[in-house]
Amino acid sequence: MTPSTETLGAPARDERLRLLERLLADTRLDAEAAGRPRTPVPAELRRAPEDGPLTPLPPPAAPRAVLDDVLPGRTAVRDYGYAPMSGADLSAILTAADRMDAGGWPAERAAGVDLELYCAAWRVTGVDTGLYRYLPRQSALCRVASLPDGPEAEDLVMQREFAQAAALLVITGNLAAALARNGSHGHRLLLTRAGAAGHAAWLTALRLDLVGTVFAGLLPHVLRERAAADGYHRAALFAFAAGPPQRQ
Repeated sequence: MTPSTETLGAPARDERLRLLERLLADTRLDAEAAGRPRTPVPAELRRAPEDGPLTPLPPPAAPRAVLDDVLPGRTAVRDYGYAPMSGADLSAILTAADRMDAGGWPAERAAGVDLELYCAAWRVTGVDTGLYRYLPRQSALCRVASLPDGPEAEDLVMQREFAQAAALLVITGNLAAALARNGSHGHRLLLTRAGAAGHAAWLTALRLDLVGTVFAGLLPHVLRERAAADGYHRAALFAFAAGPPQRQ
């Protein structure tokens, strides 16, 4: 049982009161920040865009199933068939994730607090194995780094079965920008947005007769070494593994 302030000695009681006062002060500051007009993110906290070879994506594939039919059976699947995913299916998954964020948080995006969508592609028709950043305006993938395939790919993820997926969607955000704009609530808001985008991708995959699951993503050192993810200006938030189901 946690002792009450009455049962604590004077030094401990004073320390607890000081801690509570600091917490209340932080809460008031956040409330004040949320109530006043928020400004765009300072330029020094915005990332410079990277340049790399582009791979155009085909138009998003049309759904092959009704959401009401697939939603009751949604379950996390960690084993995948070896058949490739089509480029059109990947385009649909990435488009769904981006549209979810654009529709839900337009003010955050306009202020410069974007989500970045990365794709680790292993078996996607028309896309070479590698790590890519999704460019929604161009409907294209910008190559960021090479990735190993086969058994070596298992070193990129915590659970090796995720390396058997056809592709991984990895969602990152600019934590520095989010905190500058929203105070300590910025991290929570980024996580909420990433979760919404990841689940939009999952539901889209189900309607394309694909399987998958949300998970933590690539190991931190992989994103740090290959995508300059320092955990602050580019922080990994969420991920989704997808691929064709195993055929019996």
